[in-house]
This record gives sequence, C-alpha cells and structure tokens, in this order.
Amino acid sequence: MTTEPEHTDPAPDLTIPLSAADAQALGADAQLLATLLSRALHGVALLRTGRASVDVLMDAIEGTTELLERLEGARRAEVREFAAQKGTHGALAKAMRLTNRATAQSRRKALLREAPDAMEQWAVGRRD
Repeated sequence: MTTEPEHTDPAPDLTIPLSAADAQALGADAQLLATLLSRALHGVALLRTGRASVDVLMDAIEGTTELLERLEGARRAEVREFAAQKGTHGALAKAMRLTNRATAQSRRKALLREAPDAMEQWAVGRRD
C-alpha cells in the first residue's frame, strides 16, 4: 500500500488570456475574478471526487456566489450599453441564447427601468 498521491505531476497553471489593454482596464479586479473562479472550480473538483465537506463547501459556495454576483453585474452593464448603442432585440436574444426575441426585449426593458446596482457599477469601474 502506498501513501503517495495518485498523481504526482504538478498542478497545471490556469491561464486566462487577456490583452494588455484588458488587463490594464481591469487592474486588480482581474486577480479578484481569477481567485473567485479558482474557488468555484475547487468546489466542483471536490464534488467530482467525493471529497466535499461542509467547511470546504462553504468557501466554494462563497466564492461561487460572489463570482456569479459580479458576472451578473457585468452582464447587466453589457445589456445596458448594448441598448445605449441601439443593438437589436434579435441580436440580444442571440447573445443571451434565447429562442424568443420578445423575451430579450422584455428583459432589456425591465433592466432599463432600474438604476444600476452596486455590481453593475463595479463592472463599469465606478467605485462610490
């Protein structure tokens, strides 16, 4: 019986390709998003290997939740900007993977009735 790990190869680094301009625009938020993604991926790995415990799942859930909140804010900001640039409902439906143009129109209309929330403000770089 061996106590050696099943795989001894070092863990591969995950590379997220960003242009220099994107990295500069994101600043420290690029590292924040990468860290949150790492926590979410770790949770998935634990689930797939059956090693998930309440304590480690708490961290994974927190990371996944914050990542989703930030991504949802980014999507809201993108849809708001798409509307400001007069993007069509059909194109929006395609981008959102909706089968119905009217659903995209309804979602965009509902979004535009609301003021941007904190995560949408974060996505566009405003820090109030």
